[in-house]
Amino acid sequence: MNENNRIVDLRKFTGEPNPYGTSRGRVAHAKLVDHIDSIHGASVIGISLANIAGADISFFRECLIYTVKRYSNQIHFYVCDINDEDIFANLKGAADSGGQRLTCWVGNECRFVGPETSASNKALLALVVNNREATTAEAAAALDISVQNASTRLKRLSDEGFLLRTEATADSGGKEFVYQVIGKSA
Repeated sequence: MNENNRIVDLRKFTGEPNPYGTSRGRVAHAKLVDHIDSIHGASVIGISLANIAGADISFFRECLIYTVKRYSNQIHFYVCDINDEDIFANLKGAADSGGQRLTCWVGNECRFVGPETSASNKALLALVVNNREATTAEAAAALDISVQNASTRLKRLSDEGFLLRTEATADSGGKEFVYQVIGKSA
């Protein structure tokens, strides 16, 4: 999995450490899309904000959120190296405005921006986030729910963009799915 996980420094596409505005966001979006199109075989891409001192909601929406939306059925994205709560708040505002879920890493803490999952899935999502990954059987046992219920809900969390779903060989020799937090565990 790690060979398909790439990190992209957003600063290389912004022209400045404090990008702002819709028009600058669209220019950076075009450059970022060109770069992503040149990356072959990546299934997970992290966008590093390490060299971004600040950015407003409209820039993040146009540049990042619309990029994530463009590839939503092909590539899993996460944002890392968020070192400022104001940057996180603006990223959250952009994701809410653009209607796109996105995994964000603030230090070693996993947070999500954009539309929330259903209330019934929050405990399951928290379990995977706290453990960084879980199989269907592990999740079912931990939450005292049926394997079928856990499977359906974990698949939904994956389809919604909260988790990465990979196939593995079970101890029994059959296949099982492992659900991971997108980013640090992928």
